[in-house]
Amino acid sequence: MSPFPPLTAPSLVLEPVCVAHAEEMHAVLADPSIYAFLSDEPPTLDGLRAAYERRSVGHSPDGAEQWFNWMLRRDDGRLIGYVQATIESRDRCWIGYVMSREGRGHGHATRAVAAMIAYLQREHDAWRLLASVDARNARSIALLDRLGFDLAPPHAKELAELGAGDRLYLLELVSA
Repeated sequence: MSPFPPLTAPSLVLEPVCVAHAEEMHAVLADPSIYAFLSDEPPTLDGLRAAYERRSVGHSPDGAEQWFNWMLRRDDGRLIGYVQATIESRDRCWIGYVMSREGRGHGHATRAVAAMIAYLQREHDAWRLLASVDARNARSIALLDRLGFDLAPPHAKELAELGAGDRLYLLELVSA
């Protein structure tokens, strides 16, 4: 049983990650367009299984961080990407997302990230959300803009080790 629940968004189910997702997501993550703005390379199937096994427990090995990873499944049953969050503390929650080529341009990522943010705020009182984005990734920057993120002020960059071409985005919500 997953330590975090499934979520829904219009036309999507966000499924808590499990090892059984690895084979289907391996095919999704083989799309080279996903890596246009990432330094990663497509994972091996064994590497993905191991990663999903680690992530499915919901926390770092030392228990200091909470990990949330959801696979995005469309109404037609196809996996099209994932959203994830790492809560380091109530005021420091990192988010990330990856969308397949076929999933882009339909609002799926916006709806999925919004559902994840609502859950993190409601259930974990996460109120400062951070995202690191390649400055050339206009699609990702537009998503963050739609969700109310702002470019972080220069002093906030101490919160992260950013790559030379990365920008830090910040969303501060009202704390409960």
